Amino acid sequence: MIRVFFYHRNRMRILFKSVLIQDSLSDFYNQVVDLLIENGQWIQIGNNLKEKADRVIDQPGLAWAPSIVDLRVHNTLPGGEFKEDWTSLSAAAKKGGVLDLLLLPTGDPVPQQPQALEFVRNMSQVHGVNFIPMAPLTIDNQGESFTDLFDLFSSGTHWFAHGNSSIQNVDLMSKCLQYLQSLPATIVSRPDTTGLSLYGQINEGLQSTLLGLKGIPDLSETLSVKRDLDLLTYTLSNSFGHTHAKFRLHFSCLSCSESVDLIRAAKKKGLPVTCDVAAHQLIFTEDSMSDFDPLKKVFPPFRTEQDVNSLWKGVQDGTIDAIVSDHTPHESEVKEVEFDHAAFGSIGLETLFIACYQEATQRKISFIDKLLSSNPANLVGLKMPTVSKGSDVKGILFQKVPSYTYSADQIVGKSKNSAFLGNTFSHKILMVLNQKEISYTNQ
Repeated sequence: MIRVFFYHRNRMRILFKSVLIQDSLSDFYNQVVDLLIENGQWIQIGNNLKEKADRVIDQPGLAWAPSIVDLRVHNTLPGGEFKEDWTSLSAAAKKGGVLDLLLLPTGDPVPQQPQALEFVRNMSQVHGVNFIPMAPLTIDNQGESFTDLFDLFSSGTHWFAHGNSSIQNVDLMSKCLQYLQSLPATIVSRPDTTGLSLYGQINEGLQSTLLGLKGIPDLSETLSVKRDLDLLTYTLSNSFGHTHAKFRLHFSCLSCSESVDLIRAAKKKGLPVTCDVAAHQLIFTEDSMSDFDPLKKVFPPFRTEQDVNSLWKGVQDGTIDAIVSDHTPHESEVKEVEFDHAAFGSIGLETLFIACYQEATQRKISFIDKLLSSNPANLVGLKMPTVSKGSDVKGILFQKVPSYTYSADQIVGKSKNSAFLGNTFSHKILMVLNQKEISYTNQ
């Protein structure tokens, strides 16, 4: 359950005592300070504050982090209201501290007209989270005829994708790059070569052999990354200097070592590329599939321990720009079936922060907030306020707690297909705050 209160009703003052600042852009990073909020702004930051407040939050183990900007959320609307509607989607986002969401063009019918995408943006005013719609590259994501790319861009949509995957037709992908390279636009590719991944169930390796399941090889991903990098290089070399400085190709949901190496090399060459990784890919390996749990059936599949370590290395050295939820809601009827018939995908909005923060802490990796907040914010053109006197409040108050097991009854979204069910967490989000409202969560 989430309770929401608005500052403007009574200009509420809240004093937070002894809070560890986990905002790496703040001058108070890694310091324990008191924080005083009034009317959605930080008005005092220091030690042993004595100012009067309407409410004092003084509990052990409190910490503050910036709110999350999630670059990959599967849009089920319209048509998929039984999986997630605007109300449940915003509730799940707020509970997980996600106040800005980039929605894939995956509704049915696909939102692909300026008016349809404007409707999505308008839902932000209704539900208190910032919905940022992507536009499809081709009509109905069929990979045949282009959408009105320039009209969609002119109407305010600057991110484009082929549904939740990548365009398989080489000529079509090349033309998408050529058409949009003169604009400050981003093309998203979830790299996959369908001829190699077709009918695959889990990572091609030891577990697929032991379980007798068709594997999905690394090559299905890396071949697609190589292809698109080659197409990008070709496009830029023939652009006659007209490529916009903010045009980029964004690879989403990388899962294996070679993909990270390819992106790292491309960045060193100066190619305009960015990438992200799904949170669950940083935590689970193919060994998690040994019990045929359909909740852990995702695409791309969980890879090896070596791949996970390579992904974390990419996080540390800046090769990977963002961590995403890849939030994919499904009704129970397509998950509670035989493994090879189960749908791919896991929800992830509600666990994105706590799962990443816990894993990063265990691996002794700092600055994890950058990949969840400031980096993705920069990619979509958002300015994130930091913890400083006079700045707007936008972030997460969380707390270290005794370990607890994540269960379906803690999920506020409509769909319960979380790969993290049964996992143990040691942190909880207590409050999610922005300039207008405070959301109290009960995780």
